[in-house]
Amino acid sequence: LKLQFLYFIDITLTNHIMPSTNEWRFIEIGRLVLITRGKYENKVATVIDVVDQNRILIDSPASESAWTGVPRHVATLQDVEATPVATTIQRGLRAGKLAKAVKEQNTLGKWEELKWAKKIQHREARANINDFDRFCLDKARRTRAFTLRKKLAEKLTKAGKKEKAAKVFKA
Repeated sequence: LKLQFLYFIDITLTNHIMPSTNEWRFIEIGRLVLITRGKYENKVATVIDVVDQNRILIDSPASESAWTGVPRHVATLQDVEATPVATTIQRGLRAGKLAKAVKEQNTLGKWEELKWAKKIQHREARANINDFDRFCLDKARRTRAFTLRKKLAEKLTKAGKKEKAAKVFKA
């Protein structure tokens, strides 16, 4: 009975394919994390050291990027979220060498290419527009929708579906 049980476990473990580390986004030294709460919300920092199972030491030396500028401090894992981007660094690296490693390995460039970063930037831009820009954006959205409906109605009319075209586009 024990042999059959062990044989069953052996089969299930060998058929299971483990995902790569980036898919799991482990907290590791050099991992880029997004700060989700507090004074530095929506900024990224690099993990310098793991203090314990709930806290990490992070740092993000100021550069020309809007994502950086987080001083070295201990953060809880509740306040950060690991990203798929990582930098190859040694444990406890000082700010100057960290900035050099981040620049050489284009870590911030990789982060800015992710949809996640673009979504955050888009959300911030929409939140910070004034009334006139909001009006212009709404007007452009309506104009685009009108043009798309008009083209769809023309295609439906060409295909011989005039009733459906009339429902789609009411000029």
